Amino acid sequence: MAQHTIGLIGAGFMAATHTTAWKQLGANVVVWSPRSAGVFAVEHGVTAAASIEDLLRHATIVDITSPTPYHAEQIRAAISVDLPLVCEKPLARTTDVARDLVLSAEAAGVPLFPAHVVRYMEPYATARSSVASGALGRIVRSEFTREAATPAGGSWFDDDAASGGILVDFLIHDYDQARWMFGDVQRVEATQIPATIEGVVPTLVEARVILTHVGGAVTEVTGRWGPPETKFRTAFRIEGDMGMIDHDSPAEHETESAAAHEDAYLAQLSDFSDAITDGAPTRVTAIDGLAAVRIAEAAHRSAASGAPVGLI
Repeated sequence: MAQHTIGLIGAGFMAATHTTAWKQLGANVVVWSPRSAGVFAVEHGVTAAASIEDLLRHATIVDITSPTPYHAEQIRAAISVDLPLVCEKPLARTTDVARDLVLSAEAAGVPLFPAHVVRYMEPYATARSSVASGALGRIVRSEFTREAATPAGGSWFDDDAASGGILVDFLIHDYDQARWMFGDVQRVEATQIPATIEGVVPTLVEARVILTHVGGAVTEVTGRWGPPETKFRTAFRIEGDMGMIDHDSPAEHETESAAAHEDAYLAQLSDFSDAITDGAPTRVTAIDGLAAVRIAEAAHRSAASGAPVGLI
């Protein structure tokens, strides 16, 4: 990897995860956030920037790990100075904003990479290869499951307009996987229990989303935010007329899962860095990030209205 200086925006959990990977890749990291850049810099052995303008002056790549409501203005700031971008999912809360960001980056010739890290997790990548090779035959049905403890209260996650709750922020990884493996989605039908009331994201919530793909394959995505002791878990099952794949990440494999999690972030950021340096193709593109937001927004609308949403 060429020597890069990463302008890291944000100082939370995802910023720490990205910092670990960038340092493994030999990059320098400069961090900025409105409140805690200095503390983060000391804890992680990086440099704090005095302002976002200061960060942009020093960076060769911008990496946005801030809350979703700030993505648009920060992406536009990087585009304005022609800096390539990595941005945590989702690119934006709505399709219209995400589309505008993708088109703006494209018009400026600025690379924009959405951080859909699950594409770099070995079980999912292997499953996708099996589907693409035809080893499973015609895909009939697939199921993706994701569960974790409810995010701590008192943050932007509580505001449905900012985060979209479980249907947008949490399950967007699985929408991306479904589209990556089985093609474009033409119909979305979702339910959420309990429902979102007066714009406040509920706690202890479950969601179910049915995606119908062009060609007829059906994917069911299930999500759960449970009590604080809930262990993070993902699973999937893919059924074809010639075979089937099952995967689960139960709690007893926490150590192994943590190592795989770190490896996936390293692979993702290495892929993006290679593309920025050499123009190599990447596993995920800005268009993929936009498509995932579009599916997520459709799921959110469907759950709110009680009716399916067509995408084609």
